[in-house]
Formats: sequence, structure tokens, C-alpha cells
Amino acid sequence: MADLTWRDPAALPLRPFIDLTADPTVAPSLVAEAALFCAAQADPCGWLPAHAAPADLRRTMCRAGLLDATDPLVAPPGVAERLASGDHAGLLWAARLMRALGRWDDAAQLLRRIGADAPPPVYAWRALLLTEDGRQPPPPVPPEVAGLPVRLTTALAHARSAGTAGQPAGKALTMAESLAAGLAGERFGVIARARILAVRLSCPGEPAPEADTVRAVVHDLGKDRNDFLARDAALALLRAATLAAPHGTAACSAYEFAGVALALDPTGAATRLLAADAALAAGDREAARTHYRVAARTGLAERTAALAGLLDLATPAAPGANHESTGGSAPAADTGELVGALADLLATDRRAERDRLAVLVARRPALAGTACADAVRWAVAAQGGPAAGARPLPLERYRPFLDLNPSALLDPVDTPPVAIHTPLMSYAAVLERREPWFREIHPQRATAAMFRDEMQATAAVYGYASDAASADYATWLAASDGCPPGVRDRLANVSDLPLLDRALLGRLLSALGFHAEAKRILPGPDVPVRDPVDAYALASWIFAEQMLTTGHAAELEPHFRTLYDQLGDDVRYARTRVVTTINATVNAARRREPDTIARWRKLGEEDLARYTALPEVSEFDAAIMTSRWFRAMGFLPFLTGDRDLLRADMDRWLGIAREVTGHDGHTRVIAADNYFPAVETAVRTHTHLGERDTALALVDELAQRIDPIDPKTWLTAGELRYQAGDHGGALEAYLRAAHLQFPYGRISWFNAGQVHEQLGRADLAAECYRLSLAHWPTGVSPLRRLRDLHLRGRLPDDGGVLAAWLAGQPAWLQLPAFPG
Repeated sequence: MADLTWRDPAALPLRPFIDLTADPTVAPSLVAEAALFCAAQADPCGWLPAHAAPADLRRTMCRAGLLDATDPLVAPPGVAERLASGDHAGLLWAARLMRALGRWDDAAQLLRRIGADAPPPVYAWRALLLTEDGRQPPPPVPPEVAGLPVRLTTALAHARSAGTAGQPAGKALTMAESLAAGLAGERFGVIARARILAVRLSCPGEPAPEADTVRAVVHDLGKDRNDFLARDAALALLRAATLAAPHGTAACSAYEFAGVALALDPTGAATRLLAADAALAAGDREAARTHYRVAARTGLAERTAALAGLLDLATPAAPGANHESTGGSAPAADTGELVGALADLLATDRRAERDRLAVLVARRPALAGTACADAVRWAVAAQGGPAAGARPLPLERYRPFLDLNPSALLDPVDTPPVAIHTPLMSYAAVLERREPWFREIHPQRATAAMFRDEMQATAAVYGYASDAASADYATWLAASDGCPPGVRDRLANVSDLPLLDRALLGRLLSALGFHAEAKRILPGPDVPVRDPVDAYALASWIFAEQMLTTGHAAELEPHFRTLYDQLGDDVRYARTRVVTTINATVNAARRREPDTIARWRKLGEEDLARYTALPEVSEFDAAIMTSRWFRAMGFLPFLTGDRDLLRADMDRWLGIAREVTGHDGHTRVIAADNYFPAVETAVRTHTHLGERDTALALVDELAQRIDPIDPKTWLTAGELRYQAGDHGGALEAYLRAAHLQFPYGRISWFNAGQVHEQLGRADLAAECYRLSLAHWPTGVSPLRRLRDLHLRGRLPDDGGVLAAWLAGQPAWLQLPAFPG
């Protein structure tokens, strides 16, 4: 079960619910410690902890991956042996343990096996525990023969039930106080008094105890820190006092009592939430932020509320914040906190989808002008009904890569203006059998080789179980929500198809990110080229190989020469000639071979002139090809240092790209697709020429106007801003890329974390590194940064939880030694 357990930091404080043990380096939450306490008790009729696991905790743990679907009971041998006992006392002990473990159905089944012939204390506990689900009122207080613990607990159950229903609870409280009087001077007397005060504080209309009374009882309970029942009772009292104080029902400080409660339950997410709310009411926003963040990491049921609190703190108007204490004006939006909280919110338990979306919808006005505005629009649309079963936003954006359909859910402003058209237009080329001889039929922007892996990682982060998001071709091909049936049928019989159809299918597979499979269905360099179709098929094979080997010094030059040398005089070869010189130049640039580029440039000049002069080639397609060609050829002066030629080439590729706009749906996409890399390359060129201001202006144009949800653009903007000394602007750019999640999700979060560190915000840096690890479980770099932050004492209160979680990550053993 370890492979399930350590995916989430919440596993550490909740570990007793998983296998009835505790990690020695991390104290369990008090509600989890109750399970350890009950498992160790010999007397099943003794005092029961006040706190019990939430009714849906185990289902939540299963959905979060902390338990597998069968949720087996993992218990030490001694406990397992006791659970097999069938006598009345053994059944009650087992039922109380199941209650402490959150196994409410199991507890009820065990209790129903206890017959009326059971001893009075056992039967009285049975009657009380069977009513804990709240569907029926508590049983009458049993007679003295049942024993004081169950009698007092039953009286308090009547008081709580009356208070919850808004009815007077005085009679039940009076009875409880009368019963507790017999314990005066004893250890359980103080515990009983604390429980009575806690119930009294939660009952409207009852006289509230003074703050000093609460303090005195908590002090008495704290004399033995190893007494679990005393800490349990003290926590119940402190939480009740904290909740009562803001509503004016007790003259005590919620902030003070919440702080003492945290000392008793430092890893309890529910206690953290309480402390965060109390800190916010007291005007201490930084403390509230820390508590919300820890609650989001160490809790499960509490996560949505904790992340909603972080969103409120990060937006310009935080509900409940005492702005007067910080100067009387609302703070500016904190992009770092906002993006991190939103990423976590949308990546938690999918069964709570509508609850999480409701958090965003409720904050629509405050989030409208932030980096998260598109996520809010998506949430509004998803809550409207037609999005039942909709994919998480980062996947919905790129839906054409999953099932070759554009999203019908997204607002146009949420849709990448160019990127998603690559698979769609390649798909159209397949269906319509478009010939590639004289016009652009595919967008230029190729899918990176790591795209499918990043998409699969993002799906895993979001708990989205869909084979369509798989990085494995066979899985995507067979997915019911993946490859369309018509394409699947063609691919199943691909060897029977005409070669042009195979080549178009190969281009489609490359557009979807399956470059290796594109190569597999196409003839390679060993097959002679006999006609233009053969040439296009080989060009498609080389293109797939070029994308597959991006980042590696692959030797593709012989393949380009093999293809080029076989191109004949048929006018249908003309476009393949030009494109071959372009792709061969890009390959040579990767290998930093200026002499090879010069050769292809010389050949390409004649090929470009011949192609653009053909009557079959439109003015639009001639302009697009000319822009493409000069952009590629700019690598030569870039490598040789010929600044004048570099500027001249840039004027050609960028000037044409700015002028060409297209005249119909297809050509407008092609023009926009050409404009993006034209500007992108100009950014790199201006940077190389030392013109950083011009480069930054261009990259801002890319990010804010041309393709605002292209993560690579925001990464580039972050790098340029960072180099210019604008660390705040760099952080915002990195976080915008991170908000898009993929591709480059792991890099975006890591870069953002590094900037946070330099800005002195180690807590937010830790969040970014943790999110980078979510996309990159084997990543050594984010793991190392988290480890080093902890060893330097820079992590927040739950640093111990994070450190123990880190030690369970796959890359832990690969970490280099701490430098000291």
C-alpha cells in the first residue's frame, strides 16, 4: 500500500487510518491518534474520545489515493487477533475501534451483533453509539448499573442534540453536571468538566463560561501531555471556545484559544482551519495564510475550504479581512498565492467537482481581472449543466489532441488561437485528402515530443482517468474518448491505404504528439523516391524523426540529402524542395553547422524562387513560404555573427508575417500560425543582438495578444523579465505559464519557485516546488530545493510533514548530499 500512501502529504498525519501505525517523525492529527488510543484500550466500557473521524473520511481517502479501492483493514497482529473475538465485550471494543477509524458501517454491524443479554455497560454503549449518525435521538440516560462513563456521555449527547435542533439543553446539561460531580478531584472529573463546558459553549441560549474558566480548565488538563483523553477534551473545549467567541457568546479571544488548540493538534487540518479563521478575524492575514496553506496540505475534507480561504486572501478584496489593521485599503492581488491555490483547488478530489467549481463561481467578481479569469469562466460554464463529465480546464483547452474535436464548452478567449488548430487541420487534410503540392495544408507549429507525457502527467494530477490523455499510442488509439472510429479504422488497415493517405495520417499522428507512430506507418530513407507522393511520404517520415529527436544531436543530414537528391523536375516536387531546405537548415542549426546551413541556403534560394513563380501557387502561399524560408535561413548569420544579414533576414520574415492575414478560415489560421514563430524568432534575434527592450516588447505582444495561453511564451517572457531585473514580472509570467499546467508545467512551477526563493518567500517557493513534483514525480531538482529549504529551517509549520513526505518520493535516493 506504500505506493498509494505517499502520494499526498495528508497521508502522514492521517496514517493511523491507513495501517494503525504512526510515523515517528510526524505526530498524527488528534482525530487520527484517537484510533491508536482505542486500539490500545483493554476496557471497552471506559471513556470514549470526544473526537471521531468524519463519516465520509474513508471514501475521501480512497478518492485521494491514500487507500486503494478495497480499503483493507491493516492492523498489527495483536489488534487483528482481538478483532476476531465474538464475545460482547470484544464486539464493543471492535465497534469503538471501527468508529475511531471512520469505519462507521463496520461499527454499526458489530454493534448489532451485541444482544440484549450483554452486560448493562456494554448494552448501554451499544444503544448510544448506534444513534451517533444523528438519524434518531439519543437513548435515555441508562441506570447506574451501566456505569458513569456511558451515563455522562449519554447526557451530553442529549445536550448536543438539543443545541443542534435549537432547543433548550439546560436539563441535559444539568444532569451531566450532576453526574460529573461524583468525579470531583479526580482526573476524569477535569475531563468531564471540559466536555460539559464545550457542549455548553455550542448550545445557543445557555450561559457561556468566562474566558478565565476555560483557561483554568485547559491548564488543569495540560498537566500531563501524554494523557490522550485530557488533550482530546482540552481540544474540544478550545475549539468550542474559538467558535463561540466571534459570535459574542463567550468573552474570550478566539485567536488565543485557537493558538493553544494548535499546540495540542499541530497537524490537524480542522484545527488549522479554525486557527486560520480566527487569525483572519483578528486581522493577522499572514498567520491566516499559513494556517490555510497547512490545512490544504495536511487535510482532505478540509482542503476545499482551506483553498477557498487562500483565494480570498490572494484576491484584491478578501472577505472578512480587517483592512483597517493594514492601512485601511484592500491589498493587491497576490498572483503567486492565487495561481497556486487555484491549481490545488482544481486538482483535488473530482467527486467534489461541483463544490470546487462553486468556490470559483462565488468569487467571479474578485477573480475576473486576474490570471485565473479563464478558469472562472470555465467553472461558470461547467456549472451550467452541459459540461457534465467535462475534462479539467487544462485538458479541455487541448481537447483536439484527445479526440480531434474542438471544445464546445470553452469561451473563445479560453481557446488557444493557433495551437489547437494543428491537429484539427491535419485531421481535415486526412478526411478531404488534401494534396500538399502548392499550398500550406498544415500549421507549422509542431507538437513537442514531450507533449503527450506532460498531458498524461496533468491528467494524473487532476485525477482524470481518461485513456485519451495517455502518452501511449495504443492506449489512445483504443480509447472510447480518444481516436475517432473513422481514423482508428484507417490506422488498423494502414498498409492497405494509398501512400498519400498514409503520409497525411502520419502528419496527423505527429500533430497529436505521436511522432514514433507516425514514422512507423511511413516509408523511410531506405525506400527509393519514384514520384512526388513518395517524396512527401519520406519528408513526413523525416519530419517525425526530427521532432522525436528534438534536444538530441541526431544525424539527420544524410536523410535530407537522400530526399533532396531524388527530387525531380515535376512541379509537384517544388514545394518539397523548399521545405526540405528549411528543415535541413533547422537540423544543421541544432548541430551548430554553419557550412551545412550555407549549402542549404544556396540551394534554397533557387528553390524558393522557382516555387513562388509557379502559377499554381497563390500570392498568399508564396508569401507564407517566403516568410518561413527567411526565418529558417536566419540561423546562418546568427551562427556566423553577420549582424547585418541577420537584420535583413528578420526584416523579410517578420515584415511578411505582419502583412499576411489570410482571406478565409483556413488561410487566417495559417497566417496566424506563421506570425507566432516569426515573432518568437524575432524575440530570440533581438535578444542575441542585445536589444532586450525590443525583445521584451515583442514577447509581451505574443503573450498578451497573439496567443495568451501559450505557456512557452510566458516562460520566455519570464526569462527575459528576469534577465532585465524585473523579478516580480518574471514571477507573474512563470505563474501564468504554470496556471496553464502543460506543456512545461513542471518547468513553470519550478522557475516560479526559484523566483519566490529569491524574493524571500520560502513558503510560496515550497508550494511551487511541490506542484512541480506533482507533474514530475521523479524530479530531483524540485525535491532537492524542498529538502534544502527544510534543512535550513525555512519551511512553515508543517515542514516536518513535508520533509517526511519528501523522503517517500521516487527521486529521494538520487538526491545529492546537502551542502550544509
